[in-house]
Amino acid sequence: MSSEWPWQFVSVSPTEKQHRRELLNLRGYYAQGALVLAIILIRLYNNYFSAPSKPNGSRSRNKQRSWFDSPPFANWIETRKQYLVCFIWLGWLLGLSFWKSGNDYLHLTKALGHVALSQLPFQVLMSPALYLSAKGPASPSTVSVLASISQPALTPYHRLFGRVVLSPLLVGHAILYLNFFIQSSHPDFSSLFAKRIQDPDVQWGLGGLTFTILILAFVRPLRTAFWVQLWPTSSLKTRREVFYGVHLSLVTVLCIAAYFHVSQAQVFVLEALGASVVNALCCWKFR
Repeated sequence: MSSEWPWQFVSVSPTEKQHRRELLNLRGYYAQGALVLAIILIRLYNNYFSAPSKPNGSRSRNKQRSWFDSPPFANWIETRKQYLVCFIWLGWLLGLSFWKSGNDYLHLTKALGHVALSQLPFQVLMSPALYLSAKGPASPSTVSVLASISQPALTPYHRLFGRVVLSPLLVGHAILYLNFFIQSSHPDFSSLFAKRIQDPDVQWGLGGLTFTILILAFVRPLRTAFWVQLWPTSSLKTRREVFYGVHLSLVTVLCIAAYFHVSQAQVFVLEALGASVVNALCCWKFR
């Protein structure tokens, strides 16, 4: 790589490799622990410091809506505050990825993917598991109950968390690894990429990248979503059913790809599986 680039392809000893593995694991613990701490702090704030809301008419609520609580652009749904919170969390995870990475390009690359997947169980715990039921999006998720936040207020963060936090980290991880493969030589192939593309772990990784992009493209069933234009006369109920089925399928396949891509991801995928069971039970109990 260019000497001007701060991160280089460096060779490490077995001892250094083990130290890097321990640092990656530590990043995962810190990333998950920070989310647990955030939930506790939000719960304390809502219980002891948040002012009780007073019922007002819709016209009064619209007048009181601040610039911070409004969408940044017309026809957007999530507010500036919701974007800001998610970008701050993205900044925290990026800082955690750069922490003690030194000039080791591959260590940074692995850290991006590791901290991203560490957030997957919490992304599941924020989702409305009973999306297609009568009370669907309003059925409280596990994080909604623990943090004392209504599910309609939490769901925008669930959407943005996937788009603004998880996806950029996973895509960045994949791009940096592909760049490494393309720039590295191999004695029996034109490049390391030509050799590694034949290996199952890389194929699973590219599959995961593909499904990450598909999840981004297949947004929830709004009139403005591109896929809705394929069925312009379909009902909202039908669009919601199609969205939920496809979204859940894509996330499931992404988790499978991550599980077989690298062994370090398996614990996060298993945590996400357990989180889905807990979340479904929570939604059913508190619906």
